[in-house]
Amino acid sequence: MRKIALIGVLVALAGLAWYFIAGAKPATNLAASASTPLGANQQALIVVTPWELTSIDPSKSGFIFQRLQLAETLVDTAQNADLQPMLAQSWSANDKGDVWTFVLRDGVKFHDGSMLTADDVIKSLEVALTKPTALKSALISQIKAIDSQTVEIALEKPLMSFPAYLAHATSIILAKSSFDDNNEVKELIGTGPYYATKIEPPQKIEQKAFADYWGEKAKIQDVTYLANSRSETRTLLAQSKPNYLVFTLDSASLSRLQQDPNMQVKSKSLARTIQYKVDAKNPLFSDVNVRQALSDAIDRQAIAESVMRADNAVAEQILPPVFKDWQIKTTTQAPDPQAIKQRLLSLGFTEDANGMLQKNGKPFTFVLRTFSDRPELPIIATALQAQWKKIGVDVDVSVGNFSDIAAGHQDGTLEMALYARNYGMTPDPVGSLIEDFDPKGSDWGVMNWQNSELTENLLTLETTKGNDIATKQRVSDIIFEERPIVPVVYYQQNAAAHKSLKGLEIDGLERNFYLNKLSW
Repeated sequence: MRKIALIGVLVALAGLAWYFIAGAKPATNLAASASTPLGANQQALIVVTPWELTSIDPSKSGFIFQRLQLAETLVDTAQNADLQPMLAQSWSANDKGDVWTFVLRDGVKFHDGSMLTADDVIKSLEVALTKPTALKSALISQIKAIDSQTVEIALEKPLMSFPAYLAHATSIILAKSSFDDNNEVKELIGTGPYYATKIEPPQKIEQKAFADYWGEKAKIQDVTYLANSRSETRTLLAQSKPNYLVFTLDSASLSRLQQDPNMQVKSKSLARTIQYKVDAKNPLFSDVNVRQALSDAIDRQAIAESVMRADNAVAEQILPPVFKDWQIKTTTQAPDPQAIKQRLLSLGFTEDANGMLQKNGKPFTFVLRTFSDRPELPIIATALQAQWKKIGVDVDVSVGNFSDIAAGHQDGTLEMALYARNYGMTPDPVGSLIEDFDPKGSDWGVMNWQNSELTENLLTLETTKGNDIATKQRVSDIIFEERPIVPVVYYQQNAAAHKSLKGLEIDGLERNFYLNKLSW
């Protein structure tokens, strides 16, 4: 007990030390036309998340810039995943769906005072096409300006969900002057309600309200973004001063903050599914009946309540409820370990003296890889380990780096991986599903599994106009029946701040912190 207490004290001291080292410094106004009046909201806000800023390249850190409202995309989404205008006020396609026209919003200024034009859009999108971005999979053949406010984009093949690709964080639009001669970003000059005054990878961004923003102007004038990977430290910071807004807390930290009368804690289901993938070529997982048995043995309700602290987080299908047209009828039942073990025994497995399963003299054992960037994942992996042990399956949980999963997929050593997949980065999930269920496999999708009917249905959805609900639900049916990827729970985002912060809202699609709506 003394050791545990000592560790707790050391964690707290480390958190405080980190705060003083990474604390905000006065920012200098660098925007050409962004002078802001003094007012009641001059107390700086400090936003803390686990996500480090690895680069100022939008292909790597665009999601941070988008959430902080430093830069914007042509297309935005409502909370129900419907597309809506942003920097483009309208768009249309030819009958075939392979030529799209976007009309830009009038009067939009970049943070350096220059006006948004078609040339800026073309520059940002053409640079994005040279990077590992979602836009590359849209197979763009040409981007051209019809006039200063109109952009035409031609595709190699029809893609009815194309506008959704332009809502992706890696498709943010920057001023032409943001890029150097090698098309690398030298300065982040966007159009959002905030502009960056200082960017210090990997931990820190300082930003100010942009007075000439085209939309709803920010009320809090100064914001600092800090990245810290420890949930305990983020909790400590939230309680240390009233101007912290922290995101992504583990269950213990969440419980602690919920008991603090000075704190407000908000949680919301996201368009992100915590799921696992298997190597379908592995003899342990090649039989769909085995994959179904493993899935049926999961007590999702227990994991949802004890780990996610939510009773509505149970995931029986990979696409979250926000994608209502894809939903199919499934039933959630409490698992019956003995009955499930009998199903496996009927498939040729046998029990050893300890009740653990084996087949042909080889034990039913495998390594489940996950990572700790999202604090729930190792806890859920341990829960799966315990639940599968009840049916005689021995699981070794390996908690490593985020990159280990992709590396294991590529070199063929991956057996099973638990991770969180964001299906809301492109608000139409067709693109994500095409990537994840590519017959050739995908780092964050299937491994050595394919289904011709699924591939054909996704192609239909990709190239056909209209809302084909029946085909969408058939796609969901196939994934549910075959289970090459298995959902466990839907991710819950949580945020905590002092009660003096007004207007706190969580974006279920993880695109926006809505900082411009906040006030003291």
